Amino acid sequence: MNRNFLSVFLLLTLVLAYPISSIAESSDKSEAVVANLENQYFEALENQDQELMDSLLDDSFVISSMSSDRPMKKKAFLKTLPKQVITSQEITAIKVDVEGDKANSQVDISMTKTYDGSDHSGDYEVYSVWVNKDGNWKLLERKIKFLNPPE
Repeated sequence: MNRNFLSVFLLLTLVLAYPISSIAESSDKSEAVVANLENQYFEALENQDQELMDSLLDDSFVISSMSSDRPMKKKAFLKTLPKQVITSQEITAIKVDVEGDKANSQVDISMTKTYDGSDHSGDYEVYSVWVNKDGNWKLLERKIKFLNPPE
């Protein structure tokens, strides 16, 4: 009797533990994928690569600055890429939290850049929402916080 009870207990433990570890593993993989996509985003920004950037953005993409009330949609944002000249950038942290088909990320980055000839160099916190559609992660929303804007 004890042997049967122990066998059933071990079997239940294995059955219940598998989906939990599988879900955790899947979440870890998704976090790594989104972190990689964040790197690709900043690579596209630095290289003014509209094709790569377009492939990363959801059709409903919106970007905004926490210091401005003017959100910008995908098409308008893509047109700004040639105006953004980045001479150096360093990502200091990427944090990703995945829940199902949605991921929230935060990227801390230092950049030396100009936008349309004006200096926009400094440290930024970038907050994003990614969505998984048909197995592909797309950037849906991005908010940028300029930590030390020029005076």
